[in-house]
Amino acid sequence: MIQVRQAVPGDAEAISRVCTAGWRDTYAALHSQEYIAHVVAKFYSQERLLAEIMHHPDWDGWQVAERDGVLLGAGGGGLTSRERWEIFVLYLDPDFRRQGAGSALVAEMTRQALRHGATEQWVSATKGNVKGLPFYEALGFSVQSERSSVFAPTGETISSLRLMRPLLETAVQP
Repeated sequence: MIQVRQAVPGDAEAISRVCTAGWRDTYAALHSQEYIAHVVAKFYSQERLLAEIMHHPDWDGWQVAERDGVLLGAGGGGLTSRERWEIFVLYLDPDFRRQGAGSALVAEMTRQALRHGATEQWVSATKGNVKGLPFYEALGFSVQSERSSVFAPTGETISSLRLMRPLLETAVQP
C-alpha cells in the first residue's frame, strides 16, 4: 500500500535520487544534456532539498510517497494567490511509474490546497512531456496558456504549458 507523508530530513537523499532520475528520464528527449544537468544541480541537490525540508515557509513542503519503506516519488506545492494552489514539483522513480504514487501525491496536495481554501489547482509541464501531460489531463487539468524562455548557455527555447483544474472536494482521489 502506498503511503504519503510529509518529508523528514532523512528523506533528502532519496528525494534527490528520485527527482534526478525522474527529471532525466522525463526530459532526455526534450532538452540538451547541459540544460538537464543545470536543472538537476540547481534544484535537486541534497543540500538544497534538506534546507527545503527543514524550512518551507513559502509553500507546503515536500511530500513523499512510499511503499514498504521504499521512496517511490516526491512532490510539493503551495499557494500562489488566495485562490490558486500550484504543484511546484512532482517526480517519480522511473521504475515505479504507473503504480499509483503520482496519483496519491496529487491527492494529498489537493487536500492541502482545499485546506487553504484554494479553488484552482495549477501546474506547469514542458510542452511535449509525454509522461506528465497525459497524467495531468487524466486528472482533469486543461491547458490554459503557454510560455517560453531561453536557456542562455545553449540558446535553447524551453516551452512550458500552464494547466489548471477547478478544485472540488471530489478532486481528491485516488
